[in-house]
Amino acid sequence: MNLILIVDTVQFYRDVFRSRLLEELLADGNNRITVYCTFNLEATTKEFQHERLRIVPLKRKKPTWFSSLLFSWAKDLWTVEQPESSFTQKRMVEALARKRKNLDFRLGLARLALRMGLTSQGIIRFMEQFGHDADFERLIQEVKPNAVVFANMIPSDLECLKEARRHKIPLILAVASWDNPTSKGPLTVLPDYTLVWSTEMKQEMVQCHGLPAESMAMVGVIYFENYFAPERLMTREKFCEQLGVSPETKIIQFATGDSAIIRCNQPFVRLLQRIVAEQPFDHPCHLLVRVSPKDIYTLYQEFEGKPHSTIQYPLGEGAAYGRHSWIPKAEEDYERASTLKNTDVLLTSGSSIILDACCFDIPVVNLAYDAGLDLPPWQTVTRFFKFSHAKPVEQEDATWMVHDDEQLMAALREVIKTPQVRHLQRQNLLSRVVCYTDGKTCKRWVDAVTAFVQAKAN
Repeated sequence: MNLILIVDTVQFYRDVFRSRLLEELLADGNNRITVYCTFNLEATTKEFQHERLRIVPLKRKKPTWFSSLLFSWAKDLWTVEQPESSFTQKRMVEALARKRKNLDFRLGLARLALRMGLTSQGIIRFMEQFGHDADFERLIQEVKPNAVVFANMIPSDLECLKEARRHKIPLILAVASWDNPTSKGPLTVLPDYTLVWSTEMKQEMVQCHGLPAESMAMVGVIYFENYFAPERLMTREKFCEQLGVSPETKIIQFATGDSAIIRCNQPFVRLLQRIVAEQPFDHPCHLLVRVSPKDIYTLYQEFEGKPHSTIQYPLGEGAAYGRHSWIPKAEEDYERASTLKNTDVLLTSGSSIILDACCFDIPVVNLAYDAGLDLPPWQTVTRFFKFSHAKPVEQEDATWMVHDDEQLMAALREVIKTPQVRHLQRQNLLSRVVCYTDGKTCKRWVDAVTAFVQAKAN
């Protein structure tokens, strides 16, 4: 089996190079893997070496103006077709912020076109014939792949996918994140086969993208595999020694988001540092602020060196702020997982790290307010908790949703005193959204792709 893996996002980079996926793929002596990659070639080639693995630099190709126009129409149609999707919700809020009054007019035209039989999927199928990538065409002719695997659900500048379609090479989509089916809008190329996390995600791909359920395989989450082997991660004693606290200390982790879209990160750090400095709980506590790789690191320098708190920056090269040029170091995944393992309470504002915490059965407090800031609707954090992809969190009642400082203090007192509260709800959320917790996702991923390729060959 010859595969080309298109690696152009941090999530898929982690899935491919920071897991057992390549080992599983190359365990079969007949398999050959080509990684078509946008990341730094020198750094990437150090990740994994094998005689049947080849890494080729990927140069993004912009679509033609006509393709861009078609895709703009497809987005309008998709917005009308999927009014409850996170993409539509986000688009309407952004239109309010930018005072784009023409959006209502465009969506009115889309509704009319929909009644006349025009659909977003029909436009996408039509678009597929216009893409061209000469570099990828040469690679296809050289490698002769059985399939091309991609994970980016908004690949507006990946004309290589359309090139693969033109050459009738099967396309496999490996969905990389919990929000992608509902938040990324229409696909620019429809896959022949899709790898999803769970039944929940499978239903979303059917509903939102019209993909047939029989052309999907549920495999779980690759980058969660380390979570289900906690014995390989840092011990509590070692972790607390690094923080300079005793193992009995309760670790309160605040996971930040991109400060360009979450304006209350810094006010929350100030609030939490004040709370923890007073040590108002039955157990001694330590605040660990885990800065997102998509965040602006300099915004947290003022919080360094404060008592009872630690600022932890992700280990990586480059910067993820505003683009996907950040490459996590090998130690980053170990540190991130070890930090989660040893966290007693997680605080966040609408991040997917809620699911990561559930893997370790960690209580989560959702900060569903703006820490005293007076923000317009398109900037307040409450918008994240209204997105459709976040509904399972609310429906399973797996977290604490707090809307002011008083509720925050009450939630912290409860979870610090009785961390086992809502254990069942967390397990239900994990089962619903993540599905598999056995650490065997890579094997399922490879088995599913192999079975699909073999079926195509027959």
